[in-house]
Amino acid sequence: MLLCIIVLTGQLFAQTRTITGRVTDAEGQPVANASVVVKGTSTGTTTKDDGTYSITIPADARILVISGIGYADLEQRIGAGNIINVAMTSSDKALQEVVVVGYGTQKKADLTGAIATVKGPELENRPFTSVDKALQGMVPGLQSVSASGAPGANQAILIRGVSSITASNSPLWVIDGVPINSGDASRLQTSANLLSTLNPNDIESISVLKDAASQSIYGSRAANGVIIVTTKKGKSGKTKFRFDTEIGQSEIAYKNDRYRPLTAEEYFTVAREGLVNVGSTNVDGVLAGRGFGNGVDFNWYDAITRKADQRQYNFSMSGGTDKTTFYFSAGHFFQEGTTINSQLKRNNGNIRLTHKATDRLTFNININAGHVSQRAPLAGGAFGNPVLSAYFLLPSRAATNADGSWNYSVGGLHNTVALSEIDKRYLRQTSLRGSGTMEYKILDNLRFKSSYGTDYNLLEEDQYNNPFHGDGVASGGRAFAYYTRYFNWVWTNTLDLQQDLTRNGDLSMNAQVGYESQKSQGYFNSTQAQDFPPTLRLTYPAVGARPTTASASISDYTFVSQFGSVNFNYQNKYVLSGSFRRDGASRFGANNRYGNFWSVGGSWNVDQENFMKNVDFITQLKLRASYGVNGNAGIGNYDWLPLYGYGNNYNQAPGSAPSNVGDSSLTWELNKPFNVGLDVSVLKSRLNVSVDYYIRKSEDLLLNVPLSATTGFTSATRNIGAMENKGIELAVNAIPVKSANFSWIVDFNLASNRNKVTSLPGGSDIADPNTGLQLIRQGESIKSYYLREWAGVDPANGDPLWYTDNTHAATTNVYPGAGARTIVGNALPKYFGSLNNSFRYKDFSLDVQLYYNFGNYVYDTWGSYYVGAGFGAAFQKVARVLDRWQQPGDVTDIPKYVEGGNKNFQSASTFFMNQGDFIRLRNLQLGYDLSKLVSSKLKITSAMFYVRGTNLFTWVKDKNLAFDPEQGTSSTTNLNVFIPKTITAGVNISF
Repeated sequence: MLLCIIVLTGQLFAQTRTITGRVTDAEGQPVANASVVVKGTSTGTTTKDDGTYSITIPADARILVISGIGYADLEQRIGAGNIINVAMTSSDKALQEVVVVGYGTQKKADLTGAIATVKGPELENRPFTSVDKALQGMVPGLQSVSASGAPGANQAILIRGVSSITASNSPLWVIDGVPINSGDASRLQTSANLLSTLNPNDIESISVLKDAASQSIYGSRAANGVIIVTTKKGKSGKTKFRFDTEIGQSEIAYKNDRYRPLTAEEYFTVAREGLVNVGSTNVDGVLAGRGFGNGVDFNWYDAITRKADQRQYNFSMSGGTDKTTFYFSAGHFFQEGTTINSQLKRNNGNIRLTHKATDRLTFNININAGHVSQRAPLAGGAFGNPVLSAYFLLPSRAATNADGSWNYSVGGLHNTVALSEIDKRYLRQTSLRGSGTMEYKILDNLRFKSSYGTDYNLLEEDQYNNPFHGDGVASGGRAFAYYTRYFNWVWTNTLDLQQDLTRNGDLSMNAQVGYESQKSQGYFNSTQAQDFPPTLRLTYPAVGARPTTASASISDYTFVSQFGSVNFNYQNKYVLSGSFRRDGASRFGANNRYGNFWSVGGSWNVDQENFMKNVDFITQLKLRASYGVNGNAGIGNYDWLPLYGYGNNYNQAPGSAPSNVGDSSLTWELNKPFNVGLDVSVLKSRLNVSVDYYIRKSEDLLLNVPLSATTGFTSATRNIGAMENKGIELAVNAIPVKSANFSWIVDFNLASNRNKVTSLPGGSDIADPNTGLQLIRQGESIKSYYLREWAGVDPANGDPLWYTDNTHAATTNVYPGAGARTIVGNALPKYFGSLNNSFRYKDFSLDVQLYYNFGNYVYDTWGSYYVGAGFGAAFQKVARVLDRWQQPGDVTDIPKYVEGGNKNFQSASTFFMNQGDFIRLRNLQLGYDLSKLVSSKLKITSAMFYVRGTNLFTWVKDKNLAFDPEQGTSSTTNLNVFIPKTITAGVNISF
């Protein structure tokens, strides 16, 4: 009996053994509360605070699964030894293998669509007021440009070109699963941006969805692309702290000496010549009226520009247990613009809590709040625009009088230096974005998720124009107070299934169905009063003796959606995907309120084929293709409704009148994108190349069709017209050098897009309503310049010359008629992209990013005044006028200067159109990482010190380009705040 017991006990112990080890992160720090489980069983344990564990396993156990919140799951094969130490990969690094997509994540091997990912560290601590500005040059096919350098200005983003004439061309932004309101929601500011309340330092990753397979799950709002923002979350383990600070200064990024405003001496020399050329008999009297001989030579350009301060501070803490994790952050950002009266200040906070209530039930709460205070000057031809002052006000008139008081006699325009002190123009913007999520694991492969998210934006705008000088004089002083509120809620419910369709797991399926409802409510309150007391201390509408505006209105929209998607994967070789979404929207007519949107996609992982197993130099070879239909709903909330509007009052009695024609059959624009792509990695991923070719066809365009004025309306929104974009995108990542002490990484991307309008009502041309300089013509690009062609200056007499037609066979010195206009170029670039080089030597790093843009033209809207050969003679001129024709035989491009203008030279022509080609040193950063030895002695995890330059150098092809080549998607200048170049120094400390 005793012998039997001994034998049985020996056999029992022979069937189990004990494994011990330690679990750490990528930096060697212990990971506490990580789960260590024998795969396929319930046998498991958790790690201690020092990362160690001990587990007794069956003799036939083959694999341990190690998992922890904030880390990628790790499977470790069990060998003969009894000690297994592992290093876990953080979620950030796991993004290299897992990509955030619509309503979830996918492994890269399963992707069939064109998706670009930007990681959080690439966005952190940049001197930009919003994340959309930081995206410039980071994603092939994503064009991010601004017309203004004002802090907080709106940023235009185009993904794979322009797809609509009248409706929106902006992408859909989704932050932590919530489709948000984005863009400029202000009503008094020159330009503002709802995204300026979001701190880029809180972002973990951004996914840009560019084709049908990735976009169409968002249905009716996916036509212009989708940008998914995922904010940071906590990770289990001891609490980690991080502090970042950066300070610096900005100045104007691009200056052209040919467009330097003239000195007083230069101006009066040119002005005298112009008066003589026009035959004036009172030259001295006219010049005296403009200040000649008063001894003043004031530089308005210097007065309205400045070296601007920049600073930011960010603090975060994160950590937790295997049950609960947290992330908390707070930040402050301040930036002045390159011109007076422009600045932005932001304070923000973010908190995210994740709690695993049971093995099956998890809760998540995320709240992101930001408050922005912003000042922005007027733009364009507004007399209160400081940039206009720099190029229009004469140097013989100073901003102040001899006694130091403000000079209000500056020649019919406004003293903007004074107005920046005595007028006010403020925006206070508060955003609260957040969501609460419940996730329940019904089965190991079946998961239900319910999420309720909100996007709340509140804007308070105040404007005061004093009664002494400027825009308020005519009304005895005036003040505005505007209140704008947007409350947007989204409720999303999804059911996800992961299922092996064969016993051996060769064929698997991921499926999802969902229901989503959304409502956005806008509320607008506007007040204005005039006739103010003669003081600068009372600035609110309540003080005005004559209220002129008191109104309140609302504007809402709703969406309700059902959607589903499915992926089939066979042996990780062949992947087939599909999605379907049915959207209903309040923005469209009762006859077409619901629409169906779908996609199909497929990929072939060639590198997984048996015939590729011996091809060692190829790491990845993948073919992708997709096609589908999605929509554009970017129009007014009530465009489809035939409306009566009140406010047409008569004799103090209320009155109404038709205010909108409407169309009960109005429906979505349809976007039909086709994409084919190739992903290649060779030399053990030392060289990675992705190429995509696409065709986007837009149909049933939401177009403002002209109506006869006899109807009482000028236009109505109809589904008419079609457009096409086709192009190629290239992304290259290479590691030419990688050694223990030195590495060199190269990233290059290029995008080329060609736009063509394929159908218009009756095939008729449409003049661009925004610029008046561009034409929409069937068979041509959407933003084609339509101008008379400049032929130069006649050397014999200095007359301006134009071509009589597009054959260039003859010229004339008489400004030609409309028939001489022809399509002469485009506002959209043919090519754009970036080149980034990252070098690292021991603890030093150097990053250099160049951004380039080729093939478009930029039009100088106000050039006719400051270059116009005598037009607007009482206004300032620029140095280019010094090259004017003065005597027979002079060869120049500036005509004879004649008071009042020379034969309509100032009128629109290609003289004022310049090539927009440029290369910009977008980012230059030199950094030093404190060694681990020093960091450990200082009781910190890491520290990095750096200096950074942004927009340090700009090369332009056309030496006559007046202003910065970045002038928005319309590529027309408008005397906006100058785009800055910034030099900063900063430090990042983790402990």
